[in-house]
Amino acid sequence: MTRYARHLQQRTIVNPFQGLPRLEAAIGRRIVSRIGSNESMPIAGHPLATQWGEALYELARLYPDPYATAIRERAAALNGVDAANVVVDAGADSLIALFLRARVSPGDVVVCTAGTYPTFRYFAEGVGAEIVEVPYAEHDGVLVNDLPALAAAANAHQAALVYLANPDNPTGTFHPRDAVASLRAALADDTLLLLDEAYVDFCAAAERQGVLANTVRLRTLSKAHGLAGLRVGYAIAPEEWISKADQIRTQFAVSSVAQAAAVAVLDAPHCADTIIRDTCRLREQLHAALAGGGLRVLPSHTNFVCIVYPDTDSALQRQKALLQQGIAVHRPPHPAMQHILRVTAHPDACQDSTIAVLLPG
Repeated sequence: MTRYARHLQQRTIVNPFQGLPRLEAAIGRRIVSRIGSNESMPIAGHPLATQWGEALYELARLYPDPYATAIRERAAALNGVDAANVVVDAGADSLIALFLRARVSPGDVVVCTAGTYPTFRYFAEGVGAEIVEVPYAEHDGVLVNDLPALAAAANAHQAALVYLANPDNPTGTFHPRDAVASLRAALADDTLLLLDEAYVDFCAAAERQGVLANTVRLRTLSKAHGLAGLRVGYAIAPEEWISKADQIRTQFAVSSVAQAAAVAVLDAPHCADTIIRDTCRLREQLHAALAGGGLRVLPSHTNFVCIVYPDTDSALQRQKALLQQGIAVHRPPHPAMQHILRVTAHPDACQDSTIAVLLPG
């Protein structure tokens, strides 16, 4: 059963500005003059053209395709789904907010792991959700999302939505496809599973999943495609969820510049291949250096490693010492996770001086 937020359940919202690509498809010809769009005319010597060239200026001057059609088509082909199963928005964060708005009414319960990606809680609070958290499970010293506990909490509270980051942020751990399928099967039919796969490109164990019933899978071009500053992400979901998301999504959130950049990197897969290969090599190098120095380092399926210190003060002091050198590492804000540090797999992280601060002693 597909259930949306209460105010959306029996309402279809029509976008008043469908964009020129849809108009061209409807009339069967190209639009050669955009004098209905209220865009500014080009001028000579515009500072964007002067600094970055006429091509970027032209992209910046014109409204984008509100449906990011070219990205949808490429993302669909990449994941073996139909374009009707893909929606594009300004990064995975915006997609989290979008599907919370689509499913959750004020007072509804959402369920997540205590200390997982904090932006989920930030947006859930913003839609008036009641947030129920379950602790991480510990298996052989590794912190993992407790899938049975998430399902039990969701069913006990008749949750509207369950959030799972897989691979997880900040732990870097991963659940295989069968485990995720078991979680989905254990949830009520009208509980939406929001599956955040922002880091899955770095996970060698990941398997193609396609479209899952009453599940939204979030992907991003920020990590493996190097576009974090341009904010482009997409979701894969059943067509009815994509349709409802399109009804409430901010029309022009993904700029023309961002869309052009996304198409460029999706059309050049060797770029992502290089980033993934080099990042995974650095991740293993960083893990070896830290674990070899006596630290508890969780196995990672992401572009970072997670160090678990014995207490909050140990993590805090190392974070402060690195900040004194102008180096920022992440210590999660959740009280349950302030004894860990998350360090990106990057050449700077592998410097002897950085490793020395992170190590015990």
